[in-house]
Amino acid sequence: MEHLVLDEGDRLLELGFLEQVDEILAACSSPNIHHYLFSATLPPNIENLAKSLMRDPARVTIGLRNTTVETVKQQLVFVGAEEGKLLAIRQLIKRGIRPPVLIFVQSIERAKELFHELIYDGINVDVIHSERTQAQRDQIVANFRVGKIWVLIATELLSRGMDFKGISMVVNYDFPQSVVSYIHRIGRAGRAGREGEAITYFTKDDAEYLRSIATVMRDSGCEVPEWMLSLKKPTKEMKKRLRMKPMERQSISTVPAYDLKKFEKKKAHIEKAKVKVQRRANPAPQPPKANAKKSKQ
Repeated sequence: MEHLVLDEGDRLLELGFLEQVDEILAACSSPNIHHYLFSATLPPNIENLAKSLMRDPARVTIGLRNTTVETVKQQLVFVGAEEGKLLAIRQLIKRGIRPPVLIFVQSIERAKELFHELIYDGINVDVIHSERTQAQRDQIVANFRVGKIWVLIATELLSRGMDFKGISMVVNYDFPQSVVSYIHRIGRAGRAGREGEAITYFTKDDAEYLRSIATVMRDSGCEVPEWMLSLKKPTKEMKKRLRMKPMERQSISTVPAYDLKKFEKKKAHIEKAKVKVQRRANPAPQPPKANAKKSKQ
């Protein structure tokens, strides 16, 4: 072996993979091996760690650091509250979209919810996440590539390492949890010099993290309102908290929140009633009664 390549290097050098990477590096101990690390983003702490693994490292940067490509037109769209996102995505589809389109959400549960909402809107849509089997994921990716699927809903699973040619649009249905996440999501569009479009929805709850994304957009050559750039910067503690625990969001549904709460309450009552019926039908065995007093001898 002469070359060892770490693609998406910033992720591979995080805690979840670092132990496995150490084992690989230990196994490739020849002094003649050349190490390469590739990534669209490289935070300072990961860069310092990478330098410790290499001999006389040289850094090559294409374009500006931590920015997106200029061929992607980026928009930030205010939707008010969570329920405004579903209205906005349906309006976008009604105006007309040019497949293939990727939609990113922040969790598996939300991916499922959005899929169930859009499946009836007359478009070829599917959803991919880590709970689907490898065979299912492979088939979905294949169908997306040949145009059988027009819109694909995904979690962070597809924001890295998956190369789709000709993605015309990326929609951040849920606001990215970090600048790194935003850059990798947007990077699915505008590949190999092609033009693309990226739309990011944000609510009033996302406002305190808005400046970071707006700055990336400005540095990438996009027009950004000045008020966004003048917002207060999120603190390191806020960023860390968001990475550890994503923002809690209202369920994706056309059913009003009041009716959903009423339905869940009714469902809970029904479940309790079922448990009571089962207990009556199958009573728990009673312990044997104590022996009667021994008869007098």
